[in-house]
Amino acid sequence: QSNAASQPHPHRPPLLRPRRARGPPPRRRCRHPTTRHPLRLHHAAPAHHLLVQPPPPPTPPAARRRAFQGPAHRPLHHHGPLQPTQALLGSSIPMEVEIKLRLPDAAAHRRLSSFLAPRLRRTHAQRNLFFDAAARTLAAATAALRVRLYGPDDRAPLRAVLALKRRPRIDAGVSRVEELEDPLDPALALACADDPARLGGVDSPILRLVAAEYGVGGGAAPFVCLGGFRNTRAVYELEDDGLVLELDETRFDFGTSYELECETAEPDRAKEVLERLLTVAGVPYEYSRSNKFACFMAGKLLP
Repeated sequence: QSNAASQPHPHRPPLLRPRRARGPPPRRRCRHPTTRHPLRLHHAAPAHHLLVQPPPPPTPPAARRRAFQGPAHRPLHHHGPLQPTQALLGSSIPMEVEIKLRLPDAAAHRRLSSFLAPRLRRTHAQRNLFFDAAARTLAAATAALRVRLYGPDDRAPLRAVLALKRRPRIDAGVSRVEELEDPLDPALALACADDPARLGGVDSPILRLVAAEYGVGGGAAPFVCLGGFRNTRAVYELEDDGLVLELDETRFDFGTSYELECETAEPDRAKEVLERLLTVAGVPYEYSRSNKFACFMAGKLLP
């Protein structure tokens, strides 16, 4: 009987253990990563906001033109084409960037000349004259007006160039200066050297700029010639590096200076090339800390 009682009845389901009653599952809360407060979930927008709205009617062409043009204005007065001086006064002057490395003496100059001889392209004989008012108005404003004559014969120059340089800065051998240049008739340049006041009557955008900004060149402040210096410039080309070098021997009344220059738009790269070249050539050098005009005005050779 005990065995029969232990077997389940064929028509009675087996006894199940009663399931323990459980409450609803705990509510999970989403927390914002930067706060301890639960996020507040926004309800979805009503269905009518999801409907595609018809596009607005097209704007008539005339209305589009009026909207593009904006409100009506009075016509501007026409003053004719902009003169060169007006253009210069309203814009910045181009910046000349050069590497300037000073050589200590004539022996270093000769050594570098011999090393660069295969790359020599041309040599210029230059005579540089500077003009200002008697009160040195341009020099006080860190500006220099220069007439450069080219050629070995002072009385028959091959060409002449008028230049304005201002606001020079030089740091670690890198020179930056605002520069404008304008060709000048050689005969007229000689006449201005003999009679500096004539320079004020020369038709040049540079001289108009000088008169407009500094008040120099007219009857109230006529030009005077400050003097100048001579320079022999040898021009070399480094084809592999795409650089043009200028080796100067500058003769002042008080001494001679030697300098290697290179105009470039990449001063860091150009300075590295020049320093490596001078090291290979065994030529001592130092970074220039002043320009030629500063030496001329100081009356002595500056570092």
